Amino acid sequence: MTMKTKILPVVLCGGTGTRLWPVSREGMAKQLLPILGKDTLLQSTLRRIAAPQFAAPMVIGGHPVRFTIRDQVEQVAPHAKVIIEPCRRDTMAAVLLAAISAAAEDPGTVLAVMPSDHMIKEDADFRTAIVTAAGHVAKTGIAVIGVVPKQPSTAYGYIKPGDDLGGGAFKVARFVEKPDKATATNLIAQRCLWNAGIFCFRAGWLIEAMTALYPDAVAAMRRSVAAMQPDLGMFVPGADFNDVVSISFDHAFMEKTQKAIVVPSDFTWSDVGDWNAIWENAGKDAAGNSIRGDGLAMDSRNTLIHSEGRMVCALGVDDLAIVETADAVMVTRRDKAQDVKSLVGEIKGRGRPEATEHIRNHRPWGWYQTTDLGDRFRVKRIVVKPGAKLSLQKHHHRAEHWVVVRGTAEVTLNDSVSILHENESIYIAIGSVHRLANPGKIPVELIEVQTGTYLEEDDIERIEDEFGRA
Repeated sequence: MTMKTKILPVVLCGGTGTRLWPVSREGMAKQLLPILGKDTLLQSTLRRIAAPQFAAPMVIGGHPVRFTIRDQVEQVAPHAKVIIEPCRRDTMAAVLLAAISAAAEDPGTVLAVMPSDHMIKEDADFRTAIVTAAGHVAKTGIAVIGVVPKQPSTAYGYIKPGDDLGGGAFKVARFVEKPDKATATNLIAQRCLWNAGIFCFRAGWLIEAMTALYPDAVAAMRRSVAAMQPDLGMFVPGADFNDVVSISFDHAFMEKTQKAIVVPSDFTWSDVGDWNAIWENAGKDAAGNSIRGDGLAMDSRNTLIHSEGRMVCALGVDDLAIVETADAVMVTRRDKAQDVKSLVGEIKGRGRPEATEHIRNHRPWGWYQTTDLGDRFRVKRIVVKPGAKLSLQKHHHRAEHWVVVRGTAEVTLNDSVSILHENESIYIAIGSVHRLANPGKIPVELIEVQTGTYLEEDDIERIEDEFGRA
């Protein structure tokens, strides 16, 4: 079947980021990081659907990383609509949000809902599968993309195809949860498919079907969408979003509907859910070692090295994943990579900030990173994006010294405004009203030295802020 109108891609950009720790964390999950190339996984997903078959995408993400999502989307899909969930809910809420938003313009819109954090290599085959699925559900039903397995995997759910419907689609006989190795081998022998978590449906049909199961959730989401407001280049649903039950779309709907079909495809696919999956999909040397960053493997085989700063050397080891960041190093056997989530839970239970917080703190204007900290002083590296500016603010317990090392900075200090170039500096006394801005075309980078009796981030009194922060 072919589609006469364009398919609306919906990219889900949630996730907590624990399985690829320490690179991915709650404050910056894997879809927002360049794990396998120069683009982030979100950006790779958006490039994959930049084709004539598809309308401008809808991206649905979480509030804590909204500015990072917005910036990454603007770089590769400037016409996309970014919707920010006001609170964390599971995928049923996100799918309902997308369907009701699309139906407000045209209930006949066919949506293709996909995760933002998966790796797909054959983009053309992926698009063909989506068009096939969308054609089958242009009037009724829901289609899921099933990937032909490359090997028995315990990391994925499976789909057992039923009756052949023709045109490249089958009825879904049943869904199978993540199996053990023996069961996975048996499922592949029965020609079962990996469940890629990619769905196609007509907006109006799904709303009707969901209303029969969850009338209160649908009613709350309708109110939330009706109250949706623009906010700094994004859209935020109304407060009724909070009343939608938190449950996955798979459990809430796919396991209950009798209208599900599956479209098989054999493109290369992975949810890159752990460091072993990263190793499997990365380039390797003759000994099977994958090295990203400053790394060296000697007399070692089938080992992954991921370095974000320091040199990492592996000598005489096999089948390891070694991951280095500025504030944490993790070493594990690759076959234990699925247990990293439990490791993060243990670190979090010990009250360590490394479990959830990146040493690099992203802000709507850029980012900062603490490079040194001692009694009564803190040293930061600060980068401000072109055209961006921080809030007009003051501090009650600290003074600051700014040294520009790259670009041009515009500094407001009390009643004066000055321009600082590379190798120039300025002193911000305690209680001074100040603001840092970047009027140039390249990022401005500076070193900030804070001195005082209290150096935490809550010692900020914002007088004016274009991002609406208190």
